[in-house]
Amino acid sequence: MMKLGKIIIVALLSFVFIGCGRTASSSQNLDKDSSPTAGAKASEIEDENYPTLESESSLLADTSVDIDLTVMSPTMIYAEVLNMMMEPIEYENKAVKMQGVCGTYRDEKTDKIYYACIIQDATQCCSQGLEFVLDENQYSESDYPAEGEQITVKGTFSTYEENGGTYLTMKDAVLVAD
Repeated sequence: MMKLGKIIIVALLSFVFIGCGRTASSSQNLDKDSSPTAGAKASEIEDENYPTLESESSLLADTSVDIDLTVMSPTMIYAEVLNMMMEPIEYENKAVKMQGVCGTYRDEKTDKIYYACIIQDATQCCSQGLEFVLDENQYSESDYPAEGEQITVKGTFSTYEENGGTYLTMKDAVLVAD
């Protein structure tokens, strides 16, 4: 029973460790003379592909949810999902919207498939994920997205007990068209 919990945790953590490897092609020479941001303060270095904190509030957040991760910068998303994992009681029954890649795990003993929305951090090296269960009133088993598919999902944050472990999920989730 505990083995299922350990397997799920290992599967989710494997996304983190696999993504955190650095390859020679992704490495950059960060010596002081060649860096375009050498001597710049951290607050002055912003990735133009992501909104700054000032402009982030001007994005149109989905008002139908309590936490809209789709309008946050990758760093903020990563931090918020990490907070959900560390303090799940604070998020219980809150509506969450997130965008990422569908990850799956099949329990070999029960043949049950678990689905998660996996997001990357700002450096694109590490990932966090949150399990989701589609609303049974709107979806069938065949409606679940395929492994690796880009998804946007909304659901109610919840925890559940299974095989002696506590797990996080977004229950009654719906897939949102982008």
